[in-house]
Amino acid sequence: MILKIVAAITLVSVPTAFVAALVLGRLFPGVSLTVRFVTLLLITGGVLALAVFERRSPIFGSITWKGPPGSNRIALTFDDGPNEPFTSRIISILKEKQVGATFFVIGRNCEKYPEVLKRLDSEGFEIGNHAWTHEVLPLKTPSRARWEIERTSVFIEKITGKRPALFRAPHGWRNPWTNRAARASGCTPVAWTLGVWDTDRPGAQTIVRRTVDGVRDGCIILLHDGRGTEHQADSSQLVEALPFIIDELKLRGFEFVKLSRLMRAGTP
Repeated sequence: MILKIVAAITLVSVPTAFVAALVLGRLFPGVSLTVRFVTLLLITGGVLALAVFERRSPIFGSITWKGPPGSNRIALTFDDGPNEPFTSRIISILKEKQVGATFFVIGRNCEKYPEVLKRLDSEGFEIGNHAWTHEVLPLKTPSRARWEIERTSVFIEKITGKRPALFRAPHGWRNPWTNRAARASGCTPVAWTLGVWDTDRPGAQTIVRRTVDGVRDGCIILLHDGRGTEHQADSSQLVEALPFIIDELKLRGFEFVKLSRLMRAGTP
């Protein structure tokens, strides 16, 4: 998939760089066309790659990836659910520990587990939009991107009676119309501060260590209760790690809040 995106970036970059190289020939007549073209191709391709793959990049529009400092608040977020039995186990842990959290759900997974989606809402957790299929959006047309997001929002509203207010792109990858499609569905685009690669299943102790070592004030923590649309994806390591993460971060004085509240922290 990454190779397809890189190929698409190249297809856009080549003609753009060539035209720019011709135009700049008037300003730099002593520089050969080849040198101008290669230089501009590298610059154009690099900027586009940064815009697509860097979750915090503002090139394709503003994105929230951290909360304001000074409050000692952090947000736990979970992507790729619902995924049973692991989402339900995570809900139980969070309720036992009295921790609020935000779940970015995949529409197709919600179809499999509407009762879990309903439980997330009834238990007071925040539900965000993570697109319908979890397919990467940089290769999608504007209409397809809108469909991915809007269909998910409509389904969430059908089950819970509430439309989601937050959207996180699969993998954090965006194109020029992703933010616009999200806002058209009433969602604010968000990313994250700290990811710990828990879907690689590195072991519960490693997940704990990566999380507690990386957290800072205002941190948006990315964890996963699923793995894309994989059925019954094994998230047992995260389930095992989660109580230790919560206990340790509480000992360090952090307050867990839902992402929307973290985003409002410091607002008069």
